[in-house]
Amino acid sequence: MKFSISLLIGASALALTACQTTASDPSSPFANAEDEGVSSYGAFLAGRFAGTARDAEGAADYYATAWELEPESAILAERTFLSAVLSGDGDTAINAARVSALSGDETRLARLVLAADAIADQRYTEAADWLDAEQLGPFNEFIASLMSDWARAGSGDIDGALSRARSASVPGYAAAFLTMHRALLADYAGDDVAADAAYQAAISDSPFTRIAVAQYGDFLVRQRRREDAIELYDSYLRQNPIERSITEARRIAAETRRVPRPMTIRQATARSLFGPSAALASQAEIDLSVVYLRLTNRLDTDYAPAAMLLAGALENTGLTDAAIAAYNSVPDGPFRLPADIDRIWLRATQGDLDTALDEAREISDETGAVEAQLVYADLLRSSGQFTLAAELYTRALEAREAQDLVPDWRYYYFRAMCYEQTGRWAQAEADFQSALMISPNEAEVLNYLGYMWVIRDMNIAEAFDMIERAATISPDQGHIIDSLGWAHYVRGNYELAVQHLERAVELSPEAPTINYHLGDAYWQVGRELEARFQWERALGLDPDEDERVGLMARLAGEAPEAADMRVADAAAETP
Repeated sequence: MKFSISLLIGASALALTACQTTASDPSSPFANAEDEGVSSYGAFLAGRFAGTARDAEGAADYYATAWELEPESAILAERTFLSAVLSGDGDTAINAARVSALSGDETRLARLVLAADAIADQRYTEAADWLDAEQLGPFNEFIASLMSDWARAGSGDIDGALSRARSASVPGYAAAFLTMHRALLADYAGDDVAADAAYQAAISDSPFTRIAVAQYGDFLVRQRRREDAIELYDSYLRQNPIERSITEARRIAAETRRVPRPMTIRQATARSLFGPSAALASQAEIDLSVVYLRLTNRLDTDYAPAAMLLAGALENTGLTDAAIAAYNSVPDGPFRLPADIDRIWLRATQGDLDTALDEAREISDETGAVEAQLVYADLLRSSGQFTLAAELYTRALEAREAQDLVPDWRYYYFRAMCYEQTGRWAQAEADFQSALMISPNEAEVLNYLGYMWVIRDMNIAEAFDMIERAATISPDQGHIIDSLGWAHYVRGNYELAVQHLERAVELSPEAPTINYHLGDAYWQVGRELEARFQWERALGLDPDEDERVGLMARLAGEAPEAADMRVADAAAETP
C-alpha cells in the first residue's frame, strides 16, 4: 500500500535541527543573551551544531541548557522538546512539550507526546484535553483520533469509542490502519464477533501482515481457539518459513496451555499507532518518523516490533548512538536476536569492526542460531578471516539442509569467496556454480565467477557471456563494468576495453584496481601519458601489495602484457 509522504510532511512541516532566529532579532529568545554572558546563545549554537552532526544526545543537552537560561522562550522549549524526543530523554521532552504546547505548539507534535504520556499513566481525561485541538494537520489529526478513542475507552466510554471508530472516515492511505484500530477496540470491548471480522480484514488489507497475524493469533488463543490460531500461523509460515516471532507464537500455541492476558489501554493504543508510524518510517528517512515511533514506545516499551522499528528509524536517520541504545532496549523474545544482529552491523558500518566481531562471536556462541553464525561469518570475511568464515557458512548450509529448507545461494556465494581467497579454487568454483544453479541471475555471482575465469584464462567465451549478463542486470556497478572491460582486454578488444573501463572509473573513481586496469588499456591503444596518470592515481588509492608492486613496475617502464593472441583468436570465432 502506498500513500503520499508529502501529505504527512505537510501535516507537520519542520526541520528538527534548524532555526532562523539570531540574537540580533528582537523576537529572538536570545534578545537578553548579553545579560547572560551570551551563554544561552552559545548553548543554542552548540545544540544546532550537535543536531547537524547527528548527535541527538548532545543536541538535547545543549538545547536544555539554553532553555534553562531562557525559560520563557517558546522557541527554545520547542528545540529542547524535539531534540529530547529524538535522543530518548523522556522527562525533558515532557517538560518542554508542556511549554511548547501552551505556547502554540508550532511543531503540532507536543500535544500528541503529552497525550501519549497521559494515556501511559492512565490520565485519560488529561489525554483527551491535550488531543482537543484544531489544525493539527491531516496525519496528526488521524493519530489524535486513534488516541482519543482509547482515552475515551480508558475513561469508561468504550461504546462511545467504538461508535466514533465505526463512523470515522479517513483518507485511503489510513483505511487499513483504521481497520486494525477497530479490531483492537472491539477486542478490548469484548465484542468477539466484530473483533474477529475486523482482524481478518486487517490481515487482508494491512501492509504489515505479520503484525496483523500476530494480533489475530493472540486473539484466537485468548478465545480458546488454539487450532484456528495454529492454522493461521501455519498459513503465514508457509510463505515466510523463517519468521521468528510467528514461529515462536505457533510453538507457544501448540506446546503450552498459556493464555495471553488481555491488552491494557496503553498496550492497545500502542498497537493502533504502530501501523501508521511504521508506514511513515518505511517511506521516509526523516527525523519526524522517529517522533511517532517514540509515541508508540512510550505507550508500551515491551512491544518489541515498535522498539525494533524505532531503532531502525534512528539508524536510518543517522542517529547512531540513539539507535544503539534503542537496539539494546528491545525486550527478550523473538526480536532480541535480530536487534543484536542489527546493532552489530551498525557498529561495523560505523567502523567499530573489533567490537562488532566480539559481539558477533558472543551471540553466536550463546545462541548457536544460524543467523548469529552468519553475521559472525560475514564480519570474519570482511576482516579477512576467510578460513573460519568458510567453516561457519558450511554450518549454515548444513543447518538449512537438516531443516529441509531450500538452499540459500548467498551461503554458497560467500563460502566461494572465502575458498577463492584462501587458494581453494576448485571448491570455490563449485560453490559459485551451486549458487548460480539456485539463482541463475545474480549479478554479483555471475560477475565474480566470470572474472575469475577470465584472469585464469578459463572458459573465456562463457565467462564473457556471464559478465555481459551481470552488466545488463547491474549497469551502474563499477566493479561489474570493470570486469566487462577487462574481459574485452583479455580478448584483445582494447578500444572496447577502454570504453567500458572509463565508464567503470566514472562509477567507482576511488577503486585502485579499476584505475590500474584503465591504465593498462590506455597503454595498449597508444595513450601512454594517460596510462601513466591512471597508474599513478591507482598507486595513491591504497592498492593491495600485489597491485602496488605491479604499479611500481609499470611506472618504472615495464609495459603491460598484451592479450594472449591464442585467446583473442579463439574469442574472435565466438559469435
